[in-house]
Amino acid sequence: MELWDLVDGDRNKLGKVHRRGIDLNPGEYHIVVEIITVNVDGRILLTQRDAVKTYPLLWEITGGSITAGETSIEGAARELEEETGLVAAPEQLTKIGELKYGHYFRDSYIWKTADNLNPAAMKLQAGEVCGAQLVTFDELELLHEKGQTVPSVLERCQLYFEELQKLMIR
Repeated sequence: MELWDLVDGDRNKLGKVHRRGIDLNPGEYHIVVEIITVNVDGRILLTQRDAVKTYPLLWEITGGSITAGETSIEGAARELEEETGLVAAPEQLTKIGELKYGHYFRDSYIWKTADNLNPAAMKLQAGEVCGAQLVTFDELELLHEKGQTVPSVLERCQLYFEELQKLMIR
């Protein structure tokens, strides 16, 4: 059972814990994180959603909800390790944005790896992730055009393009 700390529309803690899967009340929000992992060669890591999840088999950026008691950055480091087996210390992650959607805030982080990633060797989380690949921004755009990514992934990468451009190849 996954539990979330709830916050208000200004991200102030409400002192309430919420169980995933139950509708939130008006004015209640939780925090979701995403980690845009940039390989040492400048390519972006995409993970493929498991067939049993919403948006089955589509490509996305690593992420998920933070759990009760975690900070956003701690949750980002945990989600990265859980879904891919990659370990990044929280201080290696750089927060590049925050957006409010529906009943959650999405905190976006970027992590530039020091090592060359091998997607085939990653320890992917069963039931969550079934594939991984490294792509250039142009390849990400092509996957999006073919309908092979979660719809908002390209939009968010475009939103943070200036930060990404410093770290990646086109």
